[in-house]
This record gives sequence, C-alpha cells and structure tokens, in this order.
Amino acid sequence: MNQNSLTTPFYEIAWNHAGQLTQIYDVSEKREVLAEGSRANVLQIFEDKPLAHDAWDIDLFYQEKMQEVTELISIELIECGSIRTIVQFNWSFNQTKIKQQMIVYGHSKRIDFKTHIDWQERRKLLKAAFPVDVRTTDATYDIQYGNVMRPNHWNTSWDMARFESVGHQWADLSETGYGVSLLNDCKYGYDIKGNVLRLSLLKGAMYPDPTADCGDHEFTYSILPHKGDWREGGTVREAWFLNNPLLVHKGQLSDCSQSFLSLSSQNLHIDAIKKAEENDMVIVRLHEFEGRRGEVTLSSDWKIEEWHEVNLLEEPLSEAKRGSSVTFKIKPYEIKTFAIRFT
Repeated sequence: MNQNSLTTPFYEIAWNHAGQLTQIYDVSEKREVLAEGSRANVLQIFEDKPLAHDAWDIDLFYQEKMQEVTELISIELIECGSIRTIVQFNWSFNQTKIKQQMIVYGHSKRIDFKTHIDWQERRKLLKAAFPVDVRTTDATYDIQYGNVMRPNHWNTSWDMARFESVGHQWADLSETGYGVSLLNDCKYGYDIKGNVLRLSLLKGAMYPDPTADCGDHEFTYSILPHKGDWREGGTVREAWFLNNPLLVHKGQLSDCSQSFLSLSSQNLHIDAIKKAEENDMVIVRLHEFEGRRGEVTLSSDWKIEEWHEVNLLEEPLSEAKRGSSVTFKIKPYEIKTFAIRFT
C-alpha cells in the first residue's frame, strides 16, 4: 500500500484526495470494475423533505439537492497481512463524523466497508454510490426465500415509481459474463438506475421524533465483483458470510470434522433448525434460490433414524421414511420442511 492505492491478490485499488475510490481493477478478469472516469463509494447526502410521513417516506424529488462527503480528515493503515488488509478513512460533514474501514481479503473477492457514523443531520438522507462498468437493463434484488428482478431504467411511470427497492442481503447488476453485487448486513433500501448501484444508509427525520436516529450507528456494506451472473459469482453465499460471520472463542475444539447437516447442492439454503413442537424430532426448513430444479440429498454426520416432509404447521405430508439421509426433489424457489428423527 502507498498513500493512495492498494494491491491485493484480486484487485488494484486506488482512491482520490477525498477518500473516494477511483479504480478497482479486477486482476483475474483483466477488467475495470468501475465505470470510466467515475468515483465509487461516494457518500452522498440529499435534502430529504417528503410531503408526508417524514420518518417513513422518500419522495423522488430528494435527488434535486445533493452534497458529497469530501472532507477527509485522515487515512490510516490499520492491518496488513495475508488474511486481510484494513484501511481506515475518517470524514467530517457538518457535525457528523464518519469512520470507515475498507477491508480486503486474501481469500475472498468481497470488499467490505465497515462503517461507524455519529449522525447529526436533520432532514437529510445518506447513500453510498457505486457506478460500475456493467451494461444491463435489469437489476436483481434479494428477498426472503428468493429474489426478484426489476428494470434499472425509468421508461415507464411504473418503473419510475420503483426508484427505491427493497433488497434483503444483496442487489446485483450483471451483464453476460460479469457483474457486481452490493451486499449489506442491515440496510435494505436500494436504488439502482443505469449502471449506478446505491444503498440508503441513514435518514434524519424530524417527525414524530425531532432527534430520530441521532447518534452512533454501526453497519457494514460490501461490493462483490464477480465472473458471470450472481449465481456463478456466489453472491448468496458471500452475503450470508457477511451477515453471519464466523465467531472465534477461546478453548479447545474437540472435533471440527463433523457437520450436523449438509446439502449435496450449492443452490439450496438451510433457513431454520428447531425442535418439533409435538415430539422430539428436529424440524429443518430450506429453500432453493437459483431457480433450478433437481434431486437433492440432505445428510448428517449424526445418525438419521427416520424422516418425513411436513407443512408449516409441522403436519406430515408423507409417510415416514427410514435411511441415513434425506433425498428429495425440489422445484425452482420451492420451500421444503422436514421432520427428522436422530438416534
């Protein structure tokens, strides 16, 4: 790292005097991630005065008045190693203070922006913007148990009305062969128009609470440039890793080779594991998230005695089956729930 750039196993990254990214060069794919001449991770602050419901609404005309956070106080190298490198940026905007750690990894293409903000703005809306070198007419947004595609243009009044869209853990822009995902761990409002991905971070409403959201906030958002579309790029997996990071505890681990549950397919996600309400079986709920059908095996390093499929009320949908694993067929975006008895 030097004063304005950083090289990782995956990227060549550079930033300007305001701490805004001016280059993310994907080394393996030999292409620029950012649009030519653009700046990314730009913190934008808009005047936010909706006509009604101050704390809940965002009206389209908020975009008419915008300022950028450009008063960079300091840049500091916090950590530099083979696993990860952390560069910390500190900004000031009026009475608001922003501390952000850009984290790059030696094992993952994800770039994290771990953010702490002392927010003091009133009737302002904070967003992070990433103009990317991707040409497409649709964006994909994560929702619970699946995803949805929406146009990234305003060709119709319906499209324009969806200027802000919900995205649970990620949103993505992909063209044939390449794309960029914008992930988050607790911020669910996206607006994507053309080639610009933006994530809503903070709002400063005055009604019904004149001090709403004033004070300290901590959150992380990330970008994930990837080969292919979001399926090939592993966006769902990386978003899950961001939202559920590994935790390290002191002590001795007796055996790390066993897995309670594992799936034979990478396009399924286990959403819930719980004890059954009426017996001693274990309830497992999962869903398919790529729009792909097929036969799947759910296995365990603990011995399975019997199992059957159940509905959301844990009522049996099939006869009990015996065997060491659970084998079933699944349809695109289907949700399945099983009751499993372990010995």
